[in-house]
Amino acid sequence: MIRWGSTALHHSTLLIGRRSLTTATHIRTPASRWTRRIAYTAAVGSGLTALYYTNDNARHVMTAIDRCGVAGATGVAVAVDYKLTLSQSYATEHDMQQAKKQCHLRCAHRVLDALQHLGGIYVKLGQHVSAMVYLLPIEWTSTMAVLQDRCDPTPEEDIRQLFLSDYGQALDDVFDDFDWTPLGVASLAQVHKARLRSSGQWVAVKFQHPYLDEFCKIDMQTVSFIFDCIRRFFPDFGFSWLVEEMRESLPQELDFVHEANNARRVQQNFATNNHIALVIPETYWAIRRIMCMEFAEGSRIDDLNYMKEHGIDPRAVSSELTKAFSEMIFIHGFVHCDPHPGNVIIRPAKKNHKHRQNFDLVLLDHGLYRTLTDQLRLDYAHLWTALIKGDEDGIRTYSHRVGGTDGYRLFASMLTGREWAKIHASDLTSLRDPTELDRMATGAMQLLVEVADILGKMPRTVLLLLKTNDLLRHVDEQLNAVPDEKITYVIMGQYCAKAVWLDTKSYLVQQLSVLGWQWFLVKRLWAAWWDYHHLEYSLRVYQTISLVLDDLRSLFKKWLPWQ
Repeated sequence: MIRWGSTALHHSTLLIGRRSLTTATHIRTPASRWTRRIAYTAAVGSGLTALYYTNDNARHVMTAIDRCGVAGATGVAVAVDYKLTLSQSYATEHDMQQAKKQCHLRCAHRVLDALQHLGGIYVKLGQHVSAMVYLLPIEWTSTMAVLQDRCDPTPEEDIRQLFLSDYGQALDDVFDDFDWTPLGVASLAQVHKARLRSSGQWVAVKFQHPYLDEFCKIDMQTVSFIFDCIRRFFPDFGFSWLVEEMRESLPQELDFVHEANNARRVQQNFATNNHIALVIPETYWAIRRIMCMEFAEGSRIDDLNYMKEHGIDPRAVSSELTKAFSEMIFIHGFVHCDPHPGNVIIRPAKKNHKHRQNFDLVLLDHGLYRTLTDQLRLDYAHLWTALIKGDEDGIRTYSHRVGGTDGYRLFASMLTGREWAKIHASDLTSLRDPTELDRMATGAMQLLVEVADILGKMPRTVLLLLKTNDLLRHVDEQLNAVPDEKITYVIMGQYCAKAVWLDTKSYLVQQLSVLGWQWFLVKRLWAAWWDYHHLEYSLRVYQTISLVLDDLRSLFKKWLPWQ
């Protein structure tokens, strides 16, 4: 009993001691508490760091959280900035417009920083914004323009791993020479020059950025969520179409087999056309994330120094580009929808070329195409014919058919980048003076809600046609020291007329085969043929006279420098 009691007493003493120690712990100094917190934080941080570098799933989760956090925080900051700016009272209309401009600029730079940090589809989103030059505030489009050329390359180690995992062979087993400096780096892929070990042929090899597979879906979901939240705060926010368009386009652009098929199709479309200096590089093989193509020497289509060195006339380049895309849009109905300067190469023509020019236009990056229905293709041709003529009734009718809008005057300005007064006066070919550009920019800001409403309601295919139109206009302006759109609209008018004539001819010939040689059908066919060829001849004469006059003006400037 005594032994038991001594033992019990001993345990009781230990228990009391432990309780005393526990109690003592609770009354430690604040410095001790902070020491323990720091220790716990360090332990947790070390554990998370170890997980990040040793566990792929943990690394994926943490990186995904970081990406969502950056995107979400940026979205909130932009929404709050606009909310505060738009809710304030201003003494004058000018003060309000200046405040909006500053808000646009702040938010654009904030978003640009986030897009460059996140890369991938976020950069693609910014590129879509930068292409809408005449549709969105200039503060946004000019800020996002840097994304067309500045993307971070995928490191060599990741490229080697991608090639091994997807192609099934080591990169060095297929290529005996490989230039690790990319020819170009875009938001979704990069291209390298390499030499095939089997044949010694130089090729261009396109690699998709590997991280896109990992984060593409969650990035799209994050962007969709942010846009939905912004729309709840701003009911008039009408730019959700950006996300919808990306959701439709992205899977196609991320599949290089699809891109290779597009390239082959457009190559076939132009196979028998000897009048346009367009070249589509051969595709040798393609799998989902890697593509091997013909290597094309040359420089970007906006490199005026390169053209001067090789005796290439920028005006002729501009005309050929207009012809190529007019053929795609109005005749084939199969349209390359991303013709920014990095996707079109200019080079001296090959010796065996069949066209009349001394240069080739090499069209690259065939991931984003749209197929137009015959009805849309013809309606679009009629719309442009009406725009060139200044035919208000025609513009009203075909704006509704093409864009699904009754706001035909605004829609016409969005298509042409010109004021309605110029369009209505059939004056699209006149020079844009700085005051008109200022008025257009101010109008875009004031009518931003209306513009967004039209863009949000129009078919996705038409939206991409607008983007393509803006990109082509931008290239055209860079190629012409003094922007002159006379020839551009003459060429477009020719192709619109050709599209209508071919459709009319097809219909009437079909009717003749069914009904026989009815006089009224023959008469209609003859009238349609005459209208088309008379217009074609008139436009060709106008085009020739315009070019001769331009050359004479250039000569007079050289002879009479004081003019």
